[in-house]
Amino acid sequence: MSTQTGWSRGYPVGEPYPAAWHAFQSPAHLAAACALMGVAWEVGPETPMQIAEIGCGSGYTANVLAAGNPKAQVLGLDYNPAHIAEARSMAAEARLTNARFEATDLAELDGAELDRLPEFDLVTVHGLWSWVADPVREGVLRLLRRRLKPGGVVLITYNALPGAGGALGLSRLARGALRGAGSTAAGIDAARDIVQKLVAAEAQHLPPSTWRALMTGEISGARAGYLLHEFITDHWRPCFFADVQEAMATARCEFVGSATLDENFPTMSLTLAQQEIWHAAPDDTARQLVLDLCVPRAFRRDIYVRGLRRVPRDAAVAAIPLASASHAKGARKLRTQAGEAELPPQIIEPILAALESGPETIGALLSLPGCGSVTPPEALAMLVGSGSAMPLWSASGTGAAPARHFNAVAARRLTPHGTGSGRMALASPALAGGLAVDAMELAIADLAARAPEGGVAVEPLLRGLLPPGAEPPEEMLAHLREQIGFLLQNRLPVWRSLGIV
Repeated sequence: MSTQTGWSRGYPVGEPYPAAWHAFQSPAHLAAACALMGVAWEVGPETPMQIAEIGCGSGYTANVLAAGNPKAQVLGLDYNPAHIAEARSMAAEARLTNARFEATDLAELDGAELDRLPEFDLVTVHGLWSWVADPVREGVLRLLRRRLKPGGVVLITYNALPGAGGALGLSRLARGALRGAGSTAAGIDAARDIVQKLVAAEAQHLPPSTWRALMTGEISGARAGYLLHEFITDHWRPCFFADVQEAMATARCEFVGSATLDENFPTMSLTLAQQEIWHAAPDDTARQLVLDLCVPRAFRRDIYVRGLRRVPRDAAVAAIPLASASHAKGARKLRTQAGEAELPPQIIEPILAALESGPETIGALLSLPGCGSVTPPEALAMLVGSGSAMPLWSASGTGAAPARHFNAVAARRLTPHGTGSGRMALASPALAGGLAVDAMELAIADLAARAPEGGVAVEPLLRGLLPPGAEPPEEMLAHLREQIGFLLQNRLPVWRSLGIV
């Protein structure tokens, strides 16, 4: 099986990387994370931002950002020309004039070429750093040194040590099996077979991990492009936080905190004994190592800023507007690295009831009766971390037309891939990005947005969901009706509040 060419630099280019969106990539979320850490990032709804996504793949995230940011200019850079062609195709169909894509080898991009790029307010480097060779990493740093604005923010994600260390042997094993096969499908089957046999034989150095679960079938539905991305690159290397921090320092970028909000609270991530060690650590670098040694995760989502300036944290967080993320009833749970906790209903219920009426700032929510015992940072982490609320970029709802057109295009192009990924998005200017959804939600929201007066009901949406002439079994229809009914009751109000419908 060949997934590489002479120009691939040891990276699989034969299978496209599947489209994916993550809520932490939204500027609204990143701005909230900066406020949570008491760090200034002077951007807002009226800022004509410049955004770059390094390693944009097929351009889905960059296109979501462009659709949700009508005033922004978004540049996607990727090494694979097939990715760039797909990204441009989607942008053209969605009529996104503020999205641009370039096939670029960062290892060879020189200073003159870099200086033709704009200065960026935000650069995202998601799912790239751990997978590429040193010359490409240096190319990323060169771009940051020359084109990241003073005060600009970087999101960089990577497989982190020591949590990812247990997957090194599995990665080498799977890479050999994949490369020894005659096709992608045969290679994946061969890799899964040997991993499953070794796990059954209690191999000591194949500990539980996401990677092992992908091979054993505990995690299903992963597409071929994703599996090849994870397992067949020559350069996959998990990293210690301190090494990434040192590299980012060469671009004069300082660590802000984690885009996973609860990880910024030792009380939410560590046991009491671990917290004691964390507090005794001499500096933030040492504290991050303590965190990485103690928490059961192998992936970091780090935020850096070029020119760190402090702002009063509580005041900055209190000013953040929140919107309801779901109108579903019942207990709300916060899942952190330390475990799962049910949020106190006497505080959460009045807050959620208020959000159902419309967006509110965190400060206004905490002024509700009985809510004053919670600090603004705690409220932000609890509400966003539990999936109960999300930070807004703009409450005005202006600029919704480009986002709705993009959502229609995305629904046509992406929903045939299935309903289980949970990695798609509904673009919204209220979020300056997208609301994470699965394919069913994407399809129903698009149908609802285009429905005539009175057409947002279960039966009209069910008919729009089915191919012309299709006559599924009644059992399937009943299941679809139940799903659509749930979405109309619990998600449609959210979509309306964000200008999606």
